[in-house]
Amino acid sequence: MTPPDALPDPLPPPDPDRRSLLRAAGASLALATAAGCDVGPQEFGSPLYAPARGADAASAGLRRYATVLDLDGLGRGVLVRARDGHAIKIEGNPRHPASLGATDVFLESAVLALHDPARSRRLRRYGRVERDAALFARYMAEQRAALAATGGQGFRLLTGPIASPTQRRLIAALLAQWPGARWHVHAPLADAAAAAGARLAFGEAVTPLPDLSRATTVLCLGADPLGPGPAQLAQARGWAEARARGRQAGRLPALIVAESTPSLTGAKADRLLVLPPWEIEALARAVAAELGVAAAEGATHPEAAALAASLRAAGAEACVLAGRGQAVAVHALAHAINATLGAEIPCIADPNAAEAGTLEELSDAVAAGQVTHLLVLDANPVFDAPAPLDMAALLRAVPHSLHAGGQVDETALACGWHLPLRHPLECFGDSRAFDGTAALRQPATMPLVEAARAPEELLGALAGLPGDGLALVQETWRGVWGEAFAENWLVALEAGVIADSATPPQVLPLRADFALPSATPQPSTPVALFAPDPNLWDGRFATEAWLQELPRPLGNLAWGNAVLMAPADARAAGVAEGAVVELRLGGQTLRAPVLVVPGQAPGVVTLPLGGGRRAAGGVPGAVGIDAYRLRPAASPWLAEGLQIRATGAEAWAERGAEHALAGDTPRVRRLAPDQAVPPLPPPRSLYPDWTYPGHAWGMAIDLDTCIGCNACVVACQAENNTPVVGPEESARGRAMHWLRVDRVVTGTAEAPQVDYQPVPCMHCEKAPCEVVCPVNATVHDHEGLNLMVYPRCIGTRTCSNNCPYKVRKFNWAGYARQADAVPVRNPEVPLRPRGVIEKCTYCQHRIKGAQDVARQEGRALRDGEITTACQAACPTRAIHFGDINDPDSDVSRAKSQGRNYALLGNLDTRPRTTYLAKLVG
Repeated sequence: MTPPDALPDPLPPPDPDRRSLLRAAGASLALATAAGCDVGPQEFGSPLYAPARGADAASAGLRRYATVLDLDGLGRGVLVRARDGHAIKIEGNPRHPASLGATDVFLESAVLALHDPARSRRLRRYGRVERDAALFARYMAEQRAALAATGGQGFRLLTGPIASPTQRRLIAALLAQWPGARWHVHAPLADAAAAAGARLAFGEAVTPLPDLSRATTVLCLGADPLGPGPAQLAQARGWAEARARGRQAGRLPALIVAESTPSLTGAKADRLLVLPPWEIEALARAVAAELGVAAAEGATHPEAAALAASLRAAGAEACVLAGRGQAVAVHALAHAINATLGAEIPCIADPNAAEAGTLEELSDAVAAGQVTHLLVLDANPVFDAPAPLDMAALLRAVPHSLHAGGQVDETALACGWHLPLRHPLECFGDSRAFDGTAALRQPATMPLVEAARAPEELLGALAGLPGDGLALVQETWRGVWGEAFAENWLVALEAGVIADSATPPQVLPLRADFALPSATPQPSTPVALFAPDPNLWDGRFATEAWLQELPRPLGNLAWGNAVLMAPADARAAGVAEGAVVELRLGGQTLRAPVLVVPGQAPGVVTLPLGGGRRAAGGVPGAVGIDAYRLRPAASPWLAEGLQIRATGAEAWAERGAEHALAGDTPRVRRLAPDQAVPPLPPPRSLYPDWTYPGHAWGMAIDLDTCIGCNACVVACQAENNTPVVGPEESARGRAMHWLRVDRVVTGTAEAPQVDYQPVPCMHCEKAPCEVVCPVNATVHDHEGLNLMVYPRCIGTRTCSNNCPYKVRKFNWAGYARQADAVPVRNPEVPLRPRGVIEKCTYCQHRIKGAQDVARQEGRALRDGEITTACQAACPTRAIHFGDINDPDSDVSRAKSQGRNYALLGNLDTRPRTTYLAKLVG
């Protein structure tokens, strides 16, 4: 079946004019801006299991559903708060080992993705809407019959990484019925070097499961365990627990990081080594040689002796990690060093590992004319495959192609047919976490797209196993549980995790014939280092306006991306920050703005993946550069031969507002473990004093454990209906985030010290904003909260001008009215009209809800019963909130530490939000 000649090029470049950008940004506000819609209890037609307890039980129509959401095929357990059939907010499931009750920016934005206007909603044929669903059904029946007659000869299935037991079972059934069919997996962020390094060390490809909570010395060789990824939440929690034990013992654990481009882990390092990749390999070889690894004998490096001594002192409590994109030898040496120290890391088989072909093998088969039918399931190789493969042309060469996905993306437009897929919050399924723990996925909201189907239903139909997603998932676990199925099913749905389902880890011995490949030579030209974007990941989140407007933790960029260069390289190329350069690699060219980054290794240019989307149904995804255009297939993470040419042009991705606060005291205090913050002189103030006979709410933020991941910022936005303002307004400093994470950089460009400081409203006791309001719109309540009375506010902005922390946001335009209303906002928080000041309220609605429940039950509030949205999201538990009138509360214990201090405390605003100083050993 050949596409009609009259059809245009399926991948036209976008034209992101101002109006379309604002329209798309406004439409993407779905959760943040739309008016509430009470439709009554929704009948889903399937036995959802969400028992109402606590505050949920006191609110009609409010339920929490335990489910699981995937990143790169691996699940993270979540609890979805839904009202009357509409998902409102995502929070972590404390029972799930991959979330432990926390979230990241990708999990928090899942509700927005559910209602994303860029979602696919119609069947499409050659890019055009096909309204005749019966035509598609007949076509599928004909093609399935033809394939069944030939045993599936010529059929190929292309998916992303899959750890779902049900989807794997259905794929196995399909391949068993069609012996001539083949399954291929495309994972744009997979690291083949990690598996190869494990084979060198152990003789088999395994995935290590490091436990940072037990480590006293951690050496990261290009690794970023605190950065985004499927295991980030667990690893960040483990590091925070080790840090807490070290503070109590007076001996802090050491985090040593060697990296080529700045990372969240590098920002928290006790010792940071900025090295290009070939020097990281040289360092790994030299450290191994110092520790007696025979295969590395003779290697030297100036830093090796000191690092080896630290690791030797830690012994079994040491941990060496190798990161994505490092050489095979680095991964192998990390295993060897751990084994030599007696600090072996337990390993399991990769939950995503499968007996499947690669994308390169599929492209070769298509080029050879061996593929007649192709199903692309929830993957986008036209965008995120290496450019030399030219997947768009290859897909058009397949006579029968079907793309099933959540967006009309680049691959959908290159295929003959496109079928919308349901969002994970709309359908049943299952998944496995990074440690193999299984969990059930259940819908927490009504299906929003009538034409959409679940992946399990599509695979089941192809395999001749009809049934809806629920039946297919139940069949998988009925085979596991047998007669105990009914009981275990309900328990698993409620818990959000299947008990004792983790893959048993094992400690593997180092191969007796352990040997290393030859060392990587130093290149003569700059190298290109490819890395996932911290907000867009591999590009799948590029259409989500929350994540586009969220300043990146490294560089503070919003609404776009840029190539990262070291100051020395920028000077050598004759360019400044914001200049446009032309990059040439492997015959491909790319024009991109430059971001000069302290802590970037000289000779290394980092290209973030995921921006510059050419299709996906929404203009927000089109901003930024598409680094996949330069990515080679042979070396997808590090490529030599990069050529850089200055163009003389300037273009700049928008940056989040930089806040240089007044005052002569350091923003981030640093103390030794035995030190305390010196007390301020007794305050003198003309402002009135307040007394609180009942509760007095306060917050303490531990800067020693905050990793700057921004999960708290997106959680606040989701909880409080905070609107997106778009790239132009964001560039003017008008972003509406009630909470920001400031990036504080000290030191030198070659050896920077980066700290992160979350800054919400301080809820000052002596609030400068309150006394200047001409209409008494900003007030102090009887529990110490600094609140806004929106109907009174007339928009003079005197309160914002008088706030030394710059945390009050003026609603310059009717951002909440720029898009059609979608019934998904949090109805517990009112929308704010245009022309008023809005700000953090310590999630006052949560405080009131918990108080109502306690009052109905005739008891006092318990400590920990109230959690703010930012506190609940934090993976390291850096945010403490509660009643400071209660001396036994968690927040009171935090504030009683000697490292507690107030930001700009010399101004005597007496903020209720204080900070715990960072400790240095």
